[in-house]
Amino acid sequence: MKDKYTVVFATPEMMIPELPEPACGANFRGGLGILAGDVMEGLAKRGVQAIGIVPLYQLHWVTKEDISATVSALPLRCVAEVLGRKIEAKEVNRGGILVLGIWAPEVFNVLYTPDRWQRLQQEALLGHAVPAVLKTLGIKPDIVWLNEGHTAVTIPAMKEEAYFAGAKFLFTTHTPVSEGMEKFPGDDWWFNALGISEKYRSIFIKGGIDMTNAAIILSDWVNGVSQEHCEVTQKMFPEFVSKIVGITNGSSRELWLSYYLKALGERFTLAGFVRAQRASKKELLGFIKKRTGIKFDSKKPLLGWVRRMAWYKQQYPMLNPILRAICAEKGQIVETELGKLEGLGFQVFSAGRAHESDSTCLGWMGKFQEQMSEPELSGKFIFIPEYNLELLKLAAQGCDVWFSCPLPKWEACGTGDQRAAINGKINLTTQAGGAKEYILEYNPVTGEGNGFFIEPYEPSQVYNKLRIISDLYYDWMAGKDGRWLELMRASFEAGKGLDILQATKQYEKIFENLLG
Repeated sequence: MKDKYTVVFATPEMMIPELPEPACGANFRGGLGILAGDVMEGLAKRGVQAIGIVPLYQLHWVTKEDISATVSALPLRCVAEVLGRKIEAKEVNRGGILVLGIWAPEVFNVLYTPDRWQRLQQEALLGHAVPAVLKTLGIKPDIVWLNEGHTAVTIPAMKEEAYFAGAKFLFTTHTPVSEGMEKFPGDDWWFNALGISEKYRSIFIKGGIDMTNAAIILSDWVNGVSQEHCEVTQKMFPEFVSKIVGITNGSSRELWLSYYLKALGERFTLAGFVRAQRASKKELLGFIKKRTGIKFDSKKPLLGWVRRMAWYKQQYPMLNPILRAICAEKGQIVETELGKLEGLGFQVFSAGRAHESDSTCLGWMGKFQEQMSEPELSGKFIFIPEYNLELLKLAAQGCDVWFSCPLPKWEACGTGDQRAAINGKINLTTQAGGAKEYILEYNPVTGEGNGFFIEPYEPSQVYNKLRIISDLYYDWMAGKDGRWLELMRASFEAGKGLDILQATKQYEKIFENLLG
C-alpha cells in the first residue's frame, strides 16, 4: 500500500461553519451535512491527504436568501465544462481540508429541491463535476469516498475516464429511509439525463432509477454509519453482505463542545463542571428570552431537541399525548390522553424544520406552534420552526435533557444524541442506531448508566423515563443527593469516546484495505 494516498470526499451537502450565514445554512439540511463537515476536520487532524467536493447552493432552503455575493468572493480554483455547462470550482477551507465548492446556480439552486427533475439534474451534474474538476486540476485520487445515493453518478462518470484508472470507491449510506435512498422514474428521458454509458442502464434501473442500489453495486466497499445500521443495510441488500460494514459516526468536539467545558481543560472538577453547565444553560435561556420574549426558570429542568423533522422521527406523535404533563408544575395532576398524570416540572425548548413537500411534518410544525399559546403550555413550551447551526449548538450545550424519538431501526446513527453526550447532557432516546453503542440505561438504585431509552417505544415510556429524570434533578436541586450530577458526569465521560477522530481511524482502516 502507498505510504501516502489521496482521498476525495464527495457529498451533496456539507455544513461549513467557516462560511458566513446564510451561506453556511444554505448548504446543509441535516445529519449528513453536519457529519460531512465534521469528517473534514477528522481527516485533517489525522493527517489524511484529502479533498472535499460539494455543490454550493444559490438560495437558502428556508429563507431563500441568495448567497451569490459570498460565493463570488471565494477563490476560484478552476472552470470546467460539464454536461454542456460551464461550472466553477470555488475554494473553501473546512477544518483544515480543501473543499471544492461546485458553483452552477442554474442547477444547484436549492438543496434537496422538491422539483424531481431539477433534483435529478443536480445529481447528474455533481456526478460528472467530480471527475471534470479533478482532471482539470491534475488530481488523481486513490480513493473516492461517496456519500449517499445522491452521488452515485460519480462512479460511472469516473470509471469511463482512463485518467482515473485504479481508483477505489467507498460508498457510505446514511439512512434506510426512502428520502435518502433516492429513486427516479426509469424511462429513457430520465436515464439519458444522467449522461452515463448505456452499459450502466441495468445497474441503475431497478423499479426506476435506484441511485443507492447502483452505488452499492459499483462501489468496492460500503459502510453504514453504526453497527445496527450496517445490519439493517445488509438485510436490505443481502446480495452484497460481504462488502457492507459498519462504522459508527463521530462528532467534532472542537465544534460542538461548549466554550465553558473547553475552558476546564485538564483542571476538571465537579464544581467546575457544574459552573460550566450552568453557564451554557444561562446562554441558552438568554437566547430564548431575546428570541421569544419568554423567560424560562433557570432552576427548572430544560428538555431540548433541535431536529430535522421527518415522519420516522415522530416528534409530535410521541410528545403530544404527554406534553401538558411534562410541562405542568411538579406534582400537579393533569388530564392527558393517557389519563391522569403527575406534572414533571419541565420546560421544553424545541426547534425543527420539515421538507417543504412533507405535508405530514409541516402539519406537526403547525400544531407545535399552536400549542405554544395554550394556557397549560404558555411560557413553558417553545417551538421555533427553524434548523440551523446556532440552534443546534445552543440546545446541545445548554439544555439539561436531550430528547429524540425516531422509530426503532430507522435512525441510522443519531449524531444529535452524540453532541448532547459530548456536553454531558442526559439523553432520552430510542434504543436504535449508534445510541445503544455508548448509552447504558441508567439505574437509579445502583447509579450505573449514563442515559435513558424509550423502551418499549410508546409515549407512556417517554413520560415514565422523564419522571425518573425529573425526580433526580429536583432531588439534586433540593440538596438531597448527587445522583443527577453523577449521571451528567457519566454522560460526559461517554461523550469523550464520540470524537470524530475515532470514526476517522476506522475509515483509515477501510482505506488501507481498499489499497491492499
